Amino acid sequence: MSDTPTAPAPAEEPQATLSRDLGEFLIQFSIAVHRFAMYPPGHPSLRPAAENVLDRLDILFRDRKSLSIGIAHDQLVIEGVATDSKHPVLSDLAKRLHEHQLGALTFERRPDLFEIEELLKTLAADADVEGQPLGLRGDRIPQWDHVQLFGLGYERLRLADGERQSVQTHRASELWLGLARSAMAGEGEFDPAMANHPERIAESIRRHRREAAYDQVIVGYLLQLADELKQGKGQESVVVREQVSTLIQELDDPTLQRLVEMGGDFYQRKQFVLDASQGLAVEAVMKVLRAAANASEQTISNSMTRLLTKLAMHAESGPARVPYQADEALRENVEELIEDWELKDPNPDAYTLILDQMARAAPVFAPEDGAVEEELSGAARLIEMSVEIGAWGPTVHKAVADLVDQGQTPWLIHLIETAPAENPAVERLRQHLASPAQLRRVLAGEDVDEDALRRIVERMGEAAIDPLLDVLAESPSRAIRRKVFDVVARMDSDAVAARVAERMEDTRWFVLRNMLALIQRLGIRPPEFTAGPFLQHPDARVRREALPVALRESSLRERALAAALADEDERMVRMALLELRGQLPETLTPILVNRVVLNDNRPDDLRALAVRVLEPSRSTLALDALVRLLEGGRTLFGRRRLAPKSVERLAALRVLAQRWDGHPKARPLLAEARRSKDPDVREAARETPA
Repeated sequence: MSDTPTAPAPAEEPQATLSRDLGEFLIQFSIAVHRFAMYPPGHPSLRPAAENVLDRLDILFRDRKSLSIGIAHDQLVIEGVATDSKHPVLSDLAKRLHEHQLGALTFERRPDLFEIEELLKTLAADADVEGQPLGLRGDRIPQWDHVQLFGLGYERLRLADGERQSVQTHRASELWLGLARSAMAGEGEFDPAMANHPERIAESIRRHRREAAYDQVIVGYLLQLADELKQGKGQESVVVREQVSTLIQELDDPTLQRLVEMGGDFYQRKQFVLDASQGLAVEAVMKVLRAAANASEQTISNSMTRLLTKLAMHAESGPARVPYQADEALRENVEELIEDWELKDPNPDAYTLILDQMARAAPVFAPEDGAVEEELSGAARLIEMSVEIGAWGPTVHKAVADLVDQGQTPWLIHLIETAPAENPAVERLRQHLASPAQLRRVLAGEDVDEDALRRIVERMGEAAIDPLLDVLAESPSRAIRRKVFDVVARMDSDAVAARVAERMEDTRWFVLRNMLALIQRLGIRPPEFTAGPFLQHPDARVRREALPVALRESSLRERALAAALADEDERMVRMALLELRGQLPETLTPILVNRVVLNDNRPDDLRALAVRVLEPSRSTLALDALVRLLEGGRTLFGRRRLAPKSVERLAALRVLAQRWDGHPKARPLLAEARRSKDPDVREAARETPA
């Protein structure tokens, strides 16, 4: 930030940035959504947060009639500018809205406070808990007179002269049309018939290298389509599956890899490949697999690649039932392969040679045309016979256990629900499946059908709580723990909270983390329970779950925030800073200054966020910290020198200009900044209107 002349830097293409008013509005909006998610209805912190959003909107609507916000995976697009995906506050807001499957949000004229509060309450709800994300509700998406929400298919909505027109269509078709429109944006008037030419859409994506926001939108649609097509049925799904598969095959490898890399972290890429393997054509599956492997730095042995390629060839064309079997084998092998991506290629040389030979060989034999496989096991036939004659005994009991172990619980539940009423065998089967022992058997499998689990728990009621909590504490499968967590969180809050409190004596970190997360989701603190001791737990994952619970305890709130600010874990510090925006108690100013603002070991973006938290403070300690952060010594002639430019120092200049402009300690530094040759420095120190 010094004025010392330097060699001219190479010219860079200028980047569009948000205006200060738009940036402040988005930050206040994000904070307000965070507050509404954190606190129960009626909490005194909610109304001021909504009023802050309304105040910022008042400023924006002085020179505009409407305001639209586009939503990508971790970015927001507003007035043609994409927010920084690394911005901690705005990326958090974008991810929350994206989880709701929303594509856009529009404010028209000036909303009233009631609309803003209802909007914040709606967006703050957990997308997983509410049963169906907002963007997937079609005509049931909440709307207000001056606020509009649009699902990911919002490109189907045409806004003109204040009128909205929508076309109802199949979900997969809607997503495909939205992808086509987004991919060809900027190429003139879009003709819906273009969606029938995936080759032209692929060409548009290959040519488009202008901005990350474009790629984010394309990736968002691809992820949604992969998820939709893995379970889609009917002719429309077949057509869209062919179009998406053709699009992926037409994309060149660098473009597809770039898109896959933007689709999330390592585990999200694995999920994308899983979805693709279940919903796309085999050639497209192979291409996505290679792109994801390269993006995740995973090795697929040459022999395994050749084997999968051979299966793909047989899946496309082969005698009799070979294509069906090869297609199924390919998809199963892809799923098994990516489950072990953390491992290096396990194939020894001899085994690799055998795989090579297998890949080159034609099938040894194929089933005769018209052959029919046995679909119904002996255990299933036995149970059907039991239901028909109304009998029950040890043999039937054993058959039920076998089917549960084979993952056939959904079939058993369907049998119960479709069998004639007042059948003694059905009643015994119903009681048997709804017992704690049988629930534990269901949850012990490698895969748990979520719908079957939910139905069993509904029948068991509170008797299911302890077996579910046992699985939550003991199961090695993260997927099963997640399904159990979601089911428990929907049960009677008081009953679950009481059982959770009994388990807080467990010393294992993952048990404590899961129990604290449950308390958060339930919104009810067990009697005699306090989260205070868990704020000092040696594992950061436990502390992160304890903090939101502690913030709901009025007697513990300030101490919890102080502990979080002093925590070595960056996420704990960030959670505390987001909570303190706009309402910093002066008692926390010293720890905020010493442990974050002036702590060189903290990341720059975290320190910048801490500086912005200091904005409402009138403490001289805050002023001294800002001055110390900005001072860079003096020149040879005794003139004040600014420290080198950084995000936290630009934030400090903005706070000084807004809150301390006339103070003797701030005036020389601001004057020096306003003379700077750096436009970012001058903008940060700009005088605020009187």
